[in-house]
Amino acid sequence: MPLIDHLLSRSPVIKASVLTASLMLTYVSTVRVAWADSARAECGFAATADEVPEETSACTFSQRQGFVNIDIDGGPGFDLRPTGKGSGDYVDANGRTVYRRSGLADQGQLFQLPERYLYVYWLREQWDCSGGQLASPAGCQLAYGDIVFSLRASDEGSLNRLTVEAAGLQRVDLMSAHEIDGVAYRAEVADLDANGWPEVYAYISSAGSGSYGSLVAYAVNNGKSATPIYLRPLTEDPAASLGYMGHDEFAVVENRLVRRFPVYNDGDTNSKPTGGMRQVQYRLVPGEAGWLLEVDRIVEYMSGG
Repeated sequence: MPLIDHLLSRSPVIKASVLTASLMLTYVSTVRVAWADSARAECGFAATADEVPEETSACTFSQRQGFVNIDIDGGPGFDLRPTGKGSGDYVDANGRTVYRRSGLADQGQLFQLPERYLYVYWLREQWDCSGGQLASPAGCQLAYGDIVFSLRASDEGSLNRLTVEAAGLQRVDLMSAHEIDGVAYRAEVADLDANGWPEVYAYISSAGSGSYGSLVAYAVNNGKSATPIYLRPLTEDPAASLGYMGHDEFAVVENRLVRRFPVYNDGDTNSKPTGGMRQVQYRLVPGEAGWLLEVDRIVEYMSGG
C-alpha cells in the first residue's frame, strides 16, 4: 500500500487536511485573476476574418508586459502569453498558437484562435472628450486596452497649461506638462498605424481672431513607454499652406488624422474666406527620435460644393 494511502486510512484528521488542501489547490488553479488597469470592451466570434460577429457580449480586456487577458462576461476567458517570435504571436493556456491580426484599425483588436476569430471592440465613449471635460477639475480619462490617458487643461486666458499622463505602461508611466497658446477644445485616442498600441491627440485653438490650430500628441511604444508625436508646421508645405489663415480643426477619421480649414484668396477678410475648404490628411510614421505625422493626401472642397 502506498504511504499516502496508508496515512489516509489511519488518520481522519490527515485525510481531511489533505482533501482540504486539494480543494484549495483546485480552486486556485481555476479562478481567473482580474488584472488592474483593465478596460471594458465588447467581444464576439466569427468563423473567418472576413466576417463580423453576429452578436457581441461585454468583456474585459487587459494587456500587461505583453500578456493579454480577455474575459467575456458569462462566457469563456483567454490567457495569451507572447512567444517572443513577433509582436502579435501568442500561445493560449493550452499551448496552442494564437495570432493578433490587423483589420480592425482603431476599432479594436482581432485574434486568430485555433478554431475561430475573436473580435475585441473598444467602447467608443472612452475615446474622446470635450473642451469642457478637459477644463474640469477632474479632467478627462481616455482608455485604450489597459493604457489609460489622463488629460487636464486650464482655460484662464490666452496662455494655458495642458497636462498629459499615461498609466499602464510597462516601464515608465508618462507625466508631461505643456504651455499652450489658446485652449484645448478636444482630445481623443486612436491607433492610426494599427500596431495595437494607442496614441493620444489633444487639439488646441489659439487665442485671437485667427484661431490657429496645433496639437499635443503622444504614441505608446509597444506598451513600454510613450513618446511625442511631431507635426511639422503647415508653412513648411507650400501646397498645403497656400491660402491658410487659421480656423483649422483636427479629428481622427479612420486611420488618418484630418486637418480641415478654410482657404483664403487675395483680398479676403478674416471673416469671409472665398477659396473653399482644404482637408489635409496625415498618416503616422516612425521618426528618428519619436513619431511623425506625414502628409498623405490633400483634398480641396470648393465653395458651394
